[in-house]
Amino acid sequence: MTARRLEARGTRRVVVSVHDVAPSVIADVRWLLARLSDLGALPRVLKVIPAEPGSDSLAMHPDLVELLQAEAGEGTEMVLHGWAHRASGPLRGPLTGRMRARLAAGDAAEFLALPPAAASARVAAGRAALRAIGLETTGFCAPAWLSTPELPGILAAHGFRYLVRFSGLLDLQTGSFRPVPATGYMGAGPVQERLVDVERALVMGTRRAFPVVRVFLHPAGARRSRSCRRTLEALETLLRERTPATYAQVLDA
Repeated sequence: MTARRLEARGTRRVVVSVHDVAPSVIADVRWLLARLSDLGALPRVLKVIPAEPGSDSLAMHPDLVELLQAEAGEGTEMVLHGWAHRASGPLRGPLTGRMRARLAAGDAAEFLALPPAAASARVAAGRAALRAIGLETTGFCAPAWLSTPELPGILAAHGFRYLVRFSGLLDLQTGSFRPVPATGYMGAGPVQERLVDVERALVMGTRRAFPVVRVFLHPAGARRSRSCRRTLEALETLLRERTPATYAQVLDA
């Protein structure tokens, strides 16, 4: 690689994140992390569900705790990914968000169904659950990237630094928004995966226009999915051109 290409790679970033990290999918999470390590995708981001339905607290799952702590020791950034990752009650907020939830989120739009007080309580409980196993987080990503308009203010009041949206990264300290195109593997039905395949082609075709891009991976069905395989192949291309980074590193830069 020439000096010019090395310099360009160093100024361009790719954020790689594994979503829905929870006890029930730890085997799939391990598989994804092994593939990412093979590609050299370090540092990276893990989006953790602290209270997966039907599961005990994170602290009651020593295999997952050990994995998370080992990842943190390698520079992986932990992001709070809701509380239970399940909506309870009617959806709230703008019509566009509710339509997106009904079309693509299934029952995952947890923070689109919570009044402000309940959302604040779950944010606090989620951070406490991570602290109980020795992990800190300053980032939040609502399940399915969907939330009511009150969430940024709630997160800022709890001292969070940023909110990950599907279209980019909101700096909660300054209020500035950074567009960051994203592509990845949803771990969902065939219609959603076809849509993501189209999106992947778009992001890969326009990636040179953006200093930072994101690749997300969901663990469900990853080992058997052609869409996941295509996402990893696209990531391999991106890692030849870009340096892996966390969200905090993107904001720091």
